[in-house]
Amino acid sequence: MASLELMTEEVQVWVASLDVTDERYATLARVLPSEEKERAASLTPIAARRFVVARGILRTLLSGFTGTAAAKLRFRYGNSGKPFLVDGDHINFNITHSADLGLFAFAPDRPVGVDVENERPVRRLLDVAQRFMSDDELRALVNTAPDERDAAFLRSWVVREARLKAEGKGVWSGSEHTNPRPNLTHKLFTPRTGYIAAVAAEDSDWRLYTCAMKD
Repeated sequence: MASLELMTEEVQVWVASLDVTDERYATLARVLPSEEKERAASLTPIAARRFVVARGILRTLLSGFTGTAAAKLRFRYGNSGKPFLVDGDHINFNITHSADLGLFAFAPDRPVGVDVENERPVRRLLDVAQRFMSDDELRALVNTAPDERDAAFLRSWVVREARLKAEGKGVWSGSEHTNPRPNLTHKLFTPRTGYIAAVAAEDSDWRLYTCAMKD
């Protein structure tokens, strides 16, 4: 990939389809190290293919930003599994996917988190909300019209997950009612029709740029 550039006070989110041709899949798979291929092998066929494609795209983009060959990039992992580059303190990144859509967020000067969900009916919505959301969030959800409740829940969910991921946490780790730090800010956006996404980063002096990645 050609050289890519990140500016300070900027968060870039790349949007890419995980549904690729076999030829594209083979190209992306070649840049994965053995441990990532082994991880893919432990997944179901659909999940494995999407994992390979997502990790291949992530490595391709990071190669463009860092100038290091995609196959030579090395990751370390936080307590909740968030990847970081070894010797890559100048670039922060996060990855998420839902169905066949992947989002890849990058920032040069602050931690970043991103989350996406495809719009759909949410099973046991209020039970999940009671388990994970604050009292104020739950109250707002209950007061939402039933036909708008799924969308409202997913908006709250992606914001909460993006903010936690910016801290290197996950909604499923630690306390279910863990609240993200107050100095985080977030932006909601629609990466593709039928999807809702949020990106979060420290402080409020950053701009969001979304970039569509060609298949």
